[in-house]
Amino acid sequence: MMLTGLPYGALPEDTAEYMLGDIVVTVVLMESNGVVDTSTEDWNQNTINAAKAKVQEGMQWWEDALANYGPWLSDPTPTPVHSLNFILDFQYADQPVQTDYEPISRISNDYVLWVDDFLEVAGFDTPATIDSDIRAFNHSQREAYDADWAFTIFVVNDEVDVNGRFEPGGDFQRAFAFSGGRFLISPAGRPASTFAHETGHIFYARDEYETSGGSYTDRRGYYNSQNLNAWDNPDAGFVQAASLMASDDLLDAAYAADISSESSLAMVGWQDSDGDGVFDVLDVPLTLTGYGYYDPVSGLYKFQGHSSVNTLPNANGSGRQNDITINEVSVAE
Repeated sequence: MMLTGLPYGALPEDTAEYMLGDIVVTVVLMESNGVVDTSTEDWNQNTINAAKAKVQEGMQWWEDALANYGPWLSDPTPTPVHSLNFILDFQYADQPVQTDYEPISRISNDYVLWVDDFLEVAGFDTPATIDSDIRAFNHSQREAYDADWAFTIFVVNDEVDVNGRFEPGGDFQRAFAFSGGRFLISPAGRPASTFAHETGHIFYARDEYETSGGSYTDRRGYYNSQNLNAWDNPDAGFVQAASLMASDDLLDAAYAADISSESSLAMVGWQDSDGDGVFDVLDVPLTLTGYGYYDPVSGLYKFQGHSSVNTLPNANGSGRQNDITINEVSVAE
C-alpha cells in the first residue's frame, strides 16, 4: 500500500529536513498601507514579476545542481535516482498582503510585526509563536500540494530604498533565513543567487564566510555534517572551494557552475558515502517479513507478507531529530 500524507517518521512540524522530493515554496510580498509607517514602497506588476523571476531562478538552481551532482557524472547514461521539484505558490505575490509597516524601513528584527500580518490574512495567527504558526501554515501548504516539504519566502520591496538594506540595529542588514522549514526574508533587489543561498539555510546549510559567524566547527543537517569549507578551516594547505554558501567570487563561481562545496551539500542531505548513487538518507534497505510455501495443486509458490520502509537515524544537532524518509514501497516483485 502506498503511504500518503507526511513523509514516514515526520511530524507536522518537520517541514524541511533534507532537500529531496517535492517542496512547496509560498512566495509572499507585503504591501505597506501607511497606517503605522509612511508607505515609501509600492509593488507594481513589473516589480512583482521581477521578484517572482528571481525566486524561480534561485529554486531552479538547486534542481540543476542536483542534476550536476559530481559522483553521478561518471556514468555516461545516468539513471535519475533522486528527484527535486520546487512547487511555487504565488497567490500572495500576485496579490501582495497589506501591512501597517514598511519592512525595508525598519530593522530586520521587526519582521515579527509584518510576518504576523501575513499569518493573520492566511488564517494562521494564533497566540503561539511565529515559528509555530509559520510551520502550521507551511504544513497546510504541504498537504494542499501533496508534497514532502514546505517553506515560505518573504520578498521585501526595496525599489526606492537608499541602499536596499534593513535599517541598522537589527540582527541582519540584508537577506536571512530560519532553518528547518520556516521562512527566509530577502530584499527584492538581491540577486537570484541570494534566494538559492538562503534556501540552503532552510535545509540546514551553514554560511562559510567570516562576517556571518559561520565556522569550521559548525555542524548541522541530517548527518550532523561539519562545515569543512568554512573560511577558518585550520588544515594546512586549505584552499576554500567555490560554494553557494560562501560569498563574493566563490559564491558567484559556484552559482554559475551549479555546484557547491561537498560539506554544504552534505548538510542539505546530499551525501553518498558508499558511492552507489543513492544518498545516505534514502539508502536504507526495506523490511520484508512473511512466509511462503509451494502449493502442489496449483503448481505455484505462494507467499504472504508485509514490506515497509526504514529510516536512517537523524543525527541533526538542530531541529527535532526525527528519523524521516520520503521512500515509499511502490511494488512487490
